[in-house]
Amino acid sequence: MFSKTTVKSYGNIYRMRKHIIILMRKMNEKKSDKENYIGFRLAEEFLKKLDIIVKQENKSRGLIAKDGIKEWIDLQLYNQNNNLLSISKTFFRTLLSMIDNNNIEEIAIDVCNNMVDILRFLVAKPMNENTFPEYIHYIINLFGKTGLRWFNSLNIEIKNNILLFRGIHDLEDSFSFFFIFFYKYLLSKFFNLNYNPKLEEMTSNFIHLDLDIKNQNDSNNV
Repeated sequence: MFSKTTVKSYGNIYRMRKHIIILMRKMNEKKSDKENYIGFRLAEEFLKKLDIIVKQENKSRGLIAKDGIKEWIDLQLYNQNNNLLSISKTFFRTLLSMIDNNNIEEIAIDVCNNMVDILRFLVAKPMNENTFPEYIHYIINLFGKTGLRWFNSLNIEIKNNILLFRGIHDLEDSFSFFFIFFYKYLLSKFFNLNYNPKLEEMTSNFIHLDLDIKNQNDSNNV
């Protein structure tokens, strides 16, 4: 059984993936366009896996392999420089399943406090009620298929002051609890938004939230 401190540490670890890697790569590419050739062999089983990605991404074997190596190197350097460790979705799911809801809420808050720095860097604007609609696009990318891949399908939109959130994932009940805590804390702490749940549905693979949102300062004046 993991200790509470260990669990919180792993929660912090699982906060970065493609967005940080892509940004680091772009910064490195600006410094130098010079490239050198490197060749290697792959076993047939890995080539078959590579071909699956080739078909999905509609890119060549060489380009997929090149991007994969770049991503792995950038991730390894980032981990080493920041004393971090990458964990898989499977491990993350197992980890959350071993924790009670009170501790999951604590981990969600801890992860959120670290995650906002990534969002601020991507959007480069203050986090408040007025800029929240601009953050929605980046939140979807960060937690969707092109980022951390917490969700297989994700939709967030605002209609008549109702914030609609719908997400499908494969991380089971404990993740649904985790993300609802995470998301509500993000709204109230960093976007200064109060929320009144109109609808809150959760299953082992689905989260649906309809939140009536308003600025906290406006709420205090009522």
